Amino acid sequence: MIGDDYFELRSRIGTDLLALAAALRESGGDAESAAIIDNLIASLKEPFVFVVVGEVNVGKSTFLNALFGQDFSRTGVMPTTGKILFFRHGPELSIVPVTPTLDEVYAPVDFLRDFHIVDTPGTNSIENEHQQITERFVPIADLVIFVFSAMNPWGASAWQFLEKVHREWMRHVVFLLQQSDLRSPEEIQVITDYMGQLTRQRFGRDFPLFAVSAKKAFLARSSGIDRERLLEDSGFHALEAHISSLVRHNAARLNKLASTMRLARQILDQMRERYVTGLRNVQRKAAVLQELQTERELQVDRTLKKILPALDATERDYHESVMRLAGLAHDALATRRAFQRNSAREEEEANGERPQSLDHRLFQELQHRTGDRWRQVSLVLEQDVHQFERFMYAQGRGILFPMDVPLPVHDYDEEESELRRRFGTRVDSALRRFVIGLKLDEDIEPGLEHARRTARWLPRLILPVVIISALCGWLDGIMSAGIAAGAGVLLLAVVYLLTQVRLSNARNAIFDKLEESSVTLRDLLSKQVTEDVTHIFAKFLDTLNPAQADAAHVQREQSTHVERLRQLADSFDVIDKQILVLTPAGSK
Repeated sequence: MIGDDYFELRSRIGTDLLALAAALRESGGDAESAAIIDNLIASLKEPFVFVVVGEVNVGKSTFLNALFGQDFSRTGVMPTTGKILFFRHGPELSIVPVTPTLDEVYAPVDFLRDFHIVDTPGTNSIENEHQQITERFVPIADLVIFVFSAMNPWGASAWQFLEKVHREWMRHVVFLLQQSDLRSPEEIQVITDYMGQLTRQRFGRDFPLFAVSAKKAFLARSSGIDRERLLEDSGFHALEAHISSLVRHNAARLNKLASTMRLARQILDQMRERYVTGLRNVQRKAAVLQELQTERELQVDRTLKKILPALDATERDYHESVMRLAGLAHDALATRRAFQRNSAREEEEANGERPQSLDHRLFQELQHRTGDRWRQVSLVLEQDVHQFERFMYAQGRGILFPMDVPLPVHDYDEEESELRRRFGTRVDSALRRFVIGLKLDEDIEPGLEHARRTARWLPRLILPVVIISALCGWLDGIMSAGIAAGAGVLLLAVVYLLTQVRLSNARNAIFDKLEESSVTLRDLLSKQVTEDVTHIFAKFLDTLNPAQADAAHVQREQSTHVERLRQLADSFDVIDKQILVLTPAGSK
């Protein structure tokens, strides 16, 4: 393909410009920059213009067929009149008259996407159109191909037409000696030598001259038979190499590409700066949010450490309450209650002499001893919460809150706040659950009932002891009666002592449970307080977590855009170097 290097470079520029346009749209860039990019993309598609000039029957049609790789003579669009034909790409074959002497021909040929061809009628038949060709097409042409027939290269009209071409535009002129297969190599050499001498004499310069056989080149490309040999014999390799070099090193086109890249880079640099600035801002925001998250966690730890002495003091208070409770437990498990009859107990209870509930008394003791302390703890907790809230507002201005938002103000002299009330209620609830879980009252009755069952034997044994002692005295004398009485008293003493032992065991079991439950109380309160403090400070997560998630999302997006633009900038650098390499030394 002619000019592969150039078109590959242009295609790469187009791809990068499309990527830049997409990034611009995604970023909500300004409409002016978007319009500039769209215009740059459109300008890249501007095809090269080749003007083909020559007398009638010199093989221009065959040359164009060979150049396109398609037989245009079969399409019916090759010049059969004196009109100029301007070949352009189109979805289907069509001819659009422009002027009485000019038709635009649209054809579905891939070659025409990058090259527009101006095919002129024979120079010896278009004297009136010479001025239009030279004024309208030659100035915009990237290449003017003068086709001469090898059978008669001296046609005056072609040379006269060349005289009308401005000297500045002659640098685009190429001579094509067509139908070279009809001459011997020696004859071709003589003709080319003479044509070179003639151009130097008449125009003071040499023109690139190529002897070709368009017929062989077309056969090679259309039939595919012995393709390489036909192309080699046709001389098209050298011609296409020269045209490719002209396309590849076209200074005007390369300068235009360079100008396109400079303008695109300005827009790219502006976008990168915006994204980099945005990335820095969101990184600062993310850092502040992470600092607030860390500070919140640290504040929870600091608050819990402040509460630790209250847990230690509550544990000591519990020990003291247990000691005070020992007297109540002793009364509930007193010896007299084991030997009381049911009627006596009922009468005692009716008179209000029933022992106090150990559960209730323990709870009251704990409330009395620890109530003020935990109320003070709730105040400390509230102060820490408000302190962190003020810190969050101060650090989060412009990130979480508007810049002019005032810091929250709190009055601690007001009545008990909802936070303190809720915290105190949950501590009381924890103490109540703990005391109820001990089930002290439930443990007293089984121990007391066990002692009562033993004590019931005492009155039952008195009568038999008396009877047995009397019987022994009647049968065996006073000595025997004394021994029997002593044994009976000993038996009654054993029953009494066993009752005392069972009462003592019940009291000891309760005391042991109270002592062992000290660790349970501390663990329960510690867990409850930790849960409450964590929950109270968790309310700030409703503000911090969404903001942090949003910042992380934006940061990922910004980082992706920055990286994509960096890669695009790297690609721009490579393209700039390629343009510099292709640009002719004199035009850099």
